[in-house]
Amino acid sequence: MISFISKIGSISLALMVLVSTISFTVDAHYCGNILVDKAILSKAKTCEMHQQMPSEDEDSCCDNEVETIEGQDILQFSKAEFDLDIPLEFTVFSLIYFCDLDIFEKQIDKFQFYTPPQHSLDLQLLKQVFLI
Repeated sequence: MISFISKIGSISLALMVLVSTISFTVDAHYCGNILVDKAILSKAKTCEMHQQMPSEDEDSCCDNEVETIEGQDILQFSKAEFDLDIPLEFTVFSLIYFCDLDIFEKQIDKFQFYTPPQHSLDLQLLKQVFLI
């Protein structure tokens, strides 16, 4: 179970590094103030009115916006350092309160796996019958 979780974690971290380093473009075509088409990694489709207009009138009506989202070029590997200041009193209290101190109180049963021999009853003593 733990190895499965660690595999999922390592795959997700690898995908996160891959996604953060990829650059892509978002192309949007507006006809007036209305968004006609938006495309990722390709050119946005133009409206029919834009295709029918002569080339001089295209700039006044329609607008194309291209947004480039750049990923990281250089990955910086750094060691995460942090300082955790925990008071000594809190540490001692947590050790005393949360630790199981019954370890010292438990007695080890030395005869746990020992089975004593079967005791046979002495019938002569039991019945008080003796041979003279």
